[in-house]
Amino acid sequence: MLKFSRREGVAALALMGASPAFARKKKPKKGAQPLAEQSLFEDMADRLLAHLKETASYNGTRGALDGGPHARALDDYSPAGEAATRAELKAAKDLLTRVRLAPDTPGARHLATISAVLDNGTRSADIPYGKVNPFNFSGHVPYLVTPVSGPHIDSINNMMEQQSLATANAVDAWLEKLDAIPAGFAGVAEKLKADKAAGAVAPRVLLEKSLAVFDAFQDGKVANHPLIVALTNRTAEAHLSRRIRAAAIKRATTSLEKIVRPAFAALRGEVAALMADGRIDAGLWAQPRGEELYAANVRALGDTTMTPDEIHRIGIDEVSRIAGEMNAMLAKMGLPDGSIGARMTALAQDRKNQFPDSDKGRAALLDYVRGKVRLAESRYREFLPDELIPRQALVVKRVPVATQAGAPGGYYDGPSLDGSRPGTYWINLRDMAAVARFRLPTLSFHEGVPGHHTQGAITAALGEAPTLVRIASFNAYQEGWALYAERLMAEMGMYENDPLGDLGRLQDELFRAVRLVVDTGLHHKRWTREQAIRTMRDATGIAESRVTAEVERYMAWPGQALGYKLGQLRLLNLRKQYMADEQATAKAFHGAVLGGGAVPLDLVEARLGLS
Repeated sequence: MLKFSRREGVAALALMGASPAFARKKKPKKGAQPLAEQSLFEDMADRLLAHLKETASYNGTRGALDGGPHARALDDYSPAGEAATRAELKAAKDLLTRVRLAPDTPGARHLATISAVLDNGTRSADIPYGKVNPFNFSGHVPYLVTPVSGPHIDSINNMMEQQSLATANAVDAWLEKLDAIPAGFAGVAEKLKADKAAGAVAPRVLLEKSLAVFDAFQDGKVANHPLIVALTNRTAEAHLSRRIRAAAIKRATTSLEKIVRPAFAALRGEVAALMADGRIDAGLWAQPRGEELYAANVRALGDTTMTPDEIHRIGIDEVSRIAGEMNAMLAKMGLPDGSIGARMTALAQDRKNQFPDSDKGRAALLDYVRGKVRLAESRYREFLPDELIPRQALVVKRVPVATQAGAPGGYYDGPSLDGSRPGTYWINLRDMAAVARFRLPTLSFHEGVPGHHTQGAITAALGEAPTLVRIASFNAYQEGWALYAERLMAEMGMYENDPLGDLGRLQDELFRAVRLVVDTGLHHKRWTREQAIRTMRDATGIAESRVTAEVERYMAWPGQALGYKLGQLRLLNLRKQYMADEQATAKAFHGAVLGGGAVPLDLVEARLGLS
């Protein structure tokens, strides 16, 4: 029998809230709604995901499996479709305000999480431009098409990597969705025009760089297109019959050539036509009600009530602190002079810290990264309760060449809820000079173990928890945990014999601190794109190609970059409070933070018994 200290008991309660044994339907009390809470939450999920089909197929929810209705079309990106999505979010929020559940029960905790999701989805819903999706880490994006995201990128990646192709029905749904791309893109074009009429047009540089994504989609022979390759490989991996596979490939090849590529060309024309009206100003402040939308995103994605000015100052203080640590380490390595950026650039450019810019070099890099992930996995029992150790596999892949230009240096896609698709850690190899060896351990701990994969796999395995809880997205919690995980690995001695790797860890933490400065600089202090790039490059020594892509990401996703440092700092403060009890353990702290899934940080505090 397990024995818990007072604080370890809090962790156990968090786990109980996620356990099937504690999610049974309860007999309604007299006067209560007859609809059981689980049924209420699942009906709500069905209604919401009918508007967010690509979220459903990404997560592998029940309506998207085996050729379900959510797997057969893109989201409705038209103005009417976006309005319907926002109306459904508001209706769900209004319904939940009338739900009463006994406090300190699994149902009440689920209600709090779902309510927080809906708060994020409705906070800026009366600002008409852009797209709202509270189940996505980028929240309310102001621009539908950018080189970073949009249906021309995300819908295609979803079909290539996430959407199920495990059965004949699933393949049929995939093909139907492929045929539906022209209709979906017509809605995108309509929305771009409506947003322009509302006064919102993306910065010109984002529009210009989006064109390269459209052009990459048209490159090469249809038979070698990444969509066809993905269909071929994944249906083979699913062991579908040769007849089904051959028929699917034939139909997909014809569709791609006859209707999908022309649809991409047509949408490219719409985006090119917008360039004459594209804004020179990089920040959201230049858009209608831009300051209001930024404030809403700061609240949702930064999970804070602090002002942009306060966040900017925290960023400056963190940059100064981390720079001090790096200066001391660099001096110890015999590099006392020059800016941090210049010295880190020199280290990164040293050939012994690079993998060759070749197919062989890229393969060696991927093998190195996989080794770091396996090493971290071998130490799970040191920092997690046994019952939380993920059973889901983690796959390491290169970011597809077709989308690598606008993609970040690394990112993570979680496993499907049914367990049929593993978690995937993507690493961008577009510029091998930007991927110094000493930065790879930290990137792997962040995206893989014990970062995003550990957290995401635990959430996906929450058993009888409602779908809306299992797919909930809280940016500061998720990115804050991943940055916390980087530091945790250092505390566990993973860099004891790798001082360069530890320096790379600090460089990445510096990068996240500078984000507080740059994001608020762009969207609140009215910095130019060039000022933001220069500030970030000079402070961190990260390659300019990556810094440029990062700054353009912040332009496309206002507020998202704040979640990393703000979330990490909050978690570190909560740990300090929690560990003040002499009986508390770090393992119990991690169990309580992760055991109930993604939630706002105020709910983490309550889960820890500190509020």
